[in-house]
Amino acid sequence: MKRTIATLFATSSFAIAATANADELQSRPEPLGAYDYDAAPAVLFVPTEPVDLVPATMCPVSTGGQSNSGLGCIAGLEEAGPSTPGADVADIVDGLTTALAPYNVRVTTTRPPEYVPYLMLLVNDTVSKTGTSYTCTGAPIGCDAKPRHEIASISGGTMNCDMPDRVQSALIAFGYISGLENTDDPTDVMYYRPASDTGGPDWTMPSTTFVDTCVNQVESIDGEDNTMTNNLVCGYVHESYCDMQDGQINPHQELLGVYGAGPFVEDTTPPTVDMMTIANDGDVLPAGSGIDFQAMVSDDSNLVFARWTIESPALAGLPGADENGRTCKGTNGVCAVEYSGGAAPYYDSSAGFSTGPEFAGALPGGDYTVTFEASDLSGNTIEPIVVHVTIEGDGGTGGADTSGGGSASASASDTNASDSNGDSSSEGSGGGSADSGQTDDSDGGCSCTTEPGAGGGAFALGLFGLAFARRRNRR
Repeated sequence: MKRTIATLFATSSFAIAATANADELQSRPEPLGAYDYDAAPAVLFVPTEPVDLVPATMCPVSTGGQSNSGLGCIAGLEEAGPSTPGADVADIVDGLTTALAPYNVRVTTTRPPEYVPYLMLLVNDTVSKTGTSYTCTGAPIGCDAKPRHEIASISGGTMNCDMPDRVQSALIAFGYISGLENTDDPTDVMYYRPASDTGGPDWTMPSTTFVDTCVNQVESIDGEDNTMTNNLVCGYVHESYCDMQDGQINPHQELLGVYGAGPFVEDTTPPTVDMMTIANDGDVLPAGSGIDFQAMVSDDSNLVFARWTIESPALAGLPGADENGRTCKGTNGVCAVEYSGGAAPYYDSSAGFSTGPEFAGALPGGDYTVTFEASDLSGNTIEPIVVHVTIEGDGGTGGADTSGGGSASASASDTNASDSNGDSSSEGSGGGSADSGQTDDSDGGCSCTTEPGAGGGAFALGLFGLAFARRRNRR
């Protein structure tokens, strides 16, 4: 069956995310920290208006088949179209805001700039007659809460998920993209019963709390064969919060470890541009010149995200540029060239934002518009900086240094495994999928994409000689 917007988000379901007393939380010792990095805050965007979605395979920038919230590209979707929120979305936003207050997570209904990393939760109320999920959620498991641009969803019901508690379902979806898996504790959001006991969450006893104790992990049920279960994916992360006890997970401490203690402190101050190396507006550069600009930007939160956009008719039709000759280098996997964060969930902005080396080599002659944008995690943006320059000489293929150039990650493809079906977990480069409705109308199965697709950001093949490097977890 073709997976459209209606069927895509009606196939899965998980358990509830919880509330702890924020004052008590702040008085406790510092959390352990994430497996690979220090705790870092996150943004959870919940649309209250329809949002347009595009199949990941049709994304304007190659995402390796994975979802990207900034681009609205979602794994498993086969037809582009809008996703319309359910009528209860405001209540779910309120429930999420309350339940996630113990963690450094900003819940918002305002969409951040696309180059700012954020998680997206689509609140759909469609009941799928063919879906087999036990938890009414569609969400990949993001081990160690990476990447930070995933898309999750909840639905109104499936063949195996009837009358879900909507807030708990939303919290379960959040738990999955944060790297959590199922537990056997009835008081935990991630509680999951075996097939012999109906299977999935107990919606008659909804929870909004992630328990602060080490409990047993539980394998989810294969939605198409309830005699089978799906392998757990992130045990190496869970056990690090439980004195390396095999099969144990502490959901509360793990969320503190990846996000830090909350509540999220709202920020209204935009970043500051401390230094800018850029041409003057109207400058004429000699033939063979490139765009070699740099910006140093700081913010009181120490988190800055940015994008350089370069547009010229001289670039139209060349690899990595769209039909208008537009290309970019930025954060959040939305550009053909990515500022990579390495093991951390975010790029270290103290290294600065340079157009080079990818755009510093000789470019075709023509008129260029160069734009620099920057934002903090709260969505406070600088006034865009725009300059127009002319590079002398005629158009052409430009000076591609195909022998080397810089090294950057293929956008959005450097962290998580591809989304797979249903209540399943998928071994891969950073995580699998839990109860995902993102790729099919059934639970179970493994869709382990390990290489980025040959999509829109093909700088490695042409103009700028960029060697893409893709990091994988091999634990």
